[in-house]
Amino acid sequence: MRLAAVLALAAVSACVAVTYQRAGEHITPRAGQTLVFGRLRFFHDGREFFPWDVSLAQSGVATRTERHIWLLRLGRRAVSAEVRPDPDGSLAIWLASGDYAVLGSMDRLTAGGAPYEVVALFRVPAGPVAVYAGELTMTTKTYEGGHLSRGELGAPSVTLLPIDIARATLEQRLGTLPEAPALSPWCAGEQVPGFNDSNLAARGKALLDSGCVDVSRPSLGSAH
Repeated sequence: MRLAAVLALAAVSACVAVTYQRAGEHITPRAGQTLVFGRLRFFHDGREFFPWDVSLAQSGVATRTERHIWLLRLGRRAVSAEVRPDPDGSLAIWLASGDYAVLGSMDRLTAGGAPYEVVALFRVPAGPVAVYAGELTMTTKTYEGGHLSRGELGAPSVTLLPIDIARATLEQRLGTLPEAPALSPWCAGEQVPGFNDSNLAARGKALLDSGCVDVSRPSLGSAH
């Protein structure tokens, strides 16, 4: 049985619970959960696009494409429902502590059918009420012949804004945090193991333990 099929079957009985923090709801501590906030962004040939079902020009020809994102709990091989950020890519969700992979695909999830890419790894620490996960950006470029850059979803990178700015941005949208947020450890780039790697969980944990972070830290003048 294909590994994707195994994951799809496991998701039925061991789904990753994702609860969205909405505007107007008080942000209060939750037992066993942490509020993870950040942003997901997609660019093609220098142009940001959202929603993620768009028409992109490749070699002068408009091609319809999609982007879909899920979260995989490492170790348990449990997957979330498709993650749906706000229209600008902002995301604030409650997750149980642990290690996760961001999964991406050009197709909607079908049992045993969707090809997955591991876009990045991140850790949700236990204890803090909230953690800042930065801006995960996936970039594609058109090359001769219409081919796109690394992977179908593109080259991933993580940008970390100053945490006080990230906190202020969140609080303007959703309300006051009861305490300062912590930083969620990230790992993105070529070193991230693939979805079909039988040692994905062990390798992912080792990378996160080692402080693997492939990120940029913009100056105040270059922050988005």
